[in-house]
Amino acid sequence: MTPARAVESRAARRKRATEARLLEAALAVFCARGYDAATTAEMARAADVAAGTFYLHFRDKRAAFERLAREAAHDLLAHWQAAMKPGMRVAERVALALRLTAEFWRADLRRARLLLEGGPSFGSEGHLRFVDEIAAALRELNPPTDHSLPARSLALIVAGLGIEIGRLVVADPDANVEELILLVHRSLAHLDVTSVQKRRSIGR
Repeated sequence: MTPARAVESRAARRKRATEARLLEAALAVFCARGYDAATTAEMARAADVAAGTFYLHFRDKRAAFERLAREAAHDLLAHWQAAMKPGMRVAERVALALRLTAEFWRADLRRARLLLEGGPSFGSEGHLRFVDEIAAALRELNPPTDHSLPARSLALIVAGLGIEIGRLVVADPDANVEELILLVHRSLAHLDVTSVQKRRSIGR
């Protein structure tokens, strides 16, 4: 049984490696040629695999594009979760998310242009799944005694502003988004759990 499991593990690793190469190639081809002109054959060539190998991993080029978009979103979400600290106020979490989003778009303007303008829309179902993941991250550090946090509404703000910040950065990489982030921070300050707790303690 052990050798069989070892062979299966090696096969799984090879599959993941091939898929990663195909995704890297797909991103390069999409950025160089544009979504409409890009072909799966070009992606397979760029990944140095047979043309048919592409279809063992992805249904078509749209599936590869959607996977790139999901991975980008989840990488950004993971980076945000890692940067959040216990006790961080709600407004601070949202401002942090927006700053990290601006950095993410600026880090690769070709990818930003592709994901925001060059490819098909993500679709409402995929977008709302991501919004729910943002909402879960906002709730994660919230004290369990507080039930007033409108996490999904805040997540919609984060997702929507994140996209608009990306479009602004694509149009002008040097655009100053800090004023917008500070405005959002000030607007959400009343939602901070620490402020609510202080008001409650003063009222006692």
